[in-house]
Amino acid sequence: MFSEEAQWIQTALSAIINTSDKTAINFGSSTQYFRAQIQPHIDQYIFQPLEDHGWKIVHVDIKKEDGVDYIADLTDVKFSEQFGIKASLVICTNMLEHVTNIALAVNNLIAATKPGGYLLITVPYKYKKHLDPIDNMFRPTPPEIAALFSNTQVEIIKSAVIVINDKNYYRVKKSSFPLWGKRERVLYHLGKRYKVSGVLLKINP
Repeated sequence: MFSEEAQWIQTALSAIINTSDKTAINFGSSTQYFRAQIQPHIDQYIFQPLEDHGWKIVHVDIKKEDGVDYIADLTDVKFSEQFGIKASLVICTNMLEHVTNIALAVNNLIAATKPGGYLLITVPYKYKKHLDPIDNMFRPTPPEIAALFSNTQVEIIKSAVIVINDKNYYRVKKSSFPLWGKRERVLYHLGKRYKVSGVLLKINP
């Protein structure tokens, strides 16, 4: 996750941070070390502010690691039968581009969200292919993310295309062809920026 993306998420969640039901699920959480050390902006801008306001967060991932509270596969057809937790806020960042069945993942996100609850979703909009282990090249606009929920009553609370201006994310890499290794930095100086689509949706009962 980009730092500017995490900051936008913090701003978006500020609209609901004082809601009475302070339960949250973070899908694709990775480890506590990843959230706090490798990409510390994740904890700094997202989870620490929630916890400071009394939120209880369940971190969910497909594998058991330090900082993963619950093991589950969001792309499992039996997910809704086996996953017994619902929360007023469900967070799913940078995941939908890595699944083979987006519609199934969306349905499972809805299943984990309480009626009247919120879904926070981010997906790359302008970004290179990155395998984890696959990249389906889903690169939606915010309205296209919301359109995935056409069978559910949803309200867009916040949405944005987040432009990544931090030069540190445009790296110079070793390459047998020097210009090729500098392509990210060259594109940065030409005004080509990575972008992320973000939406905060309310699931209406």
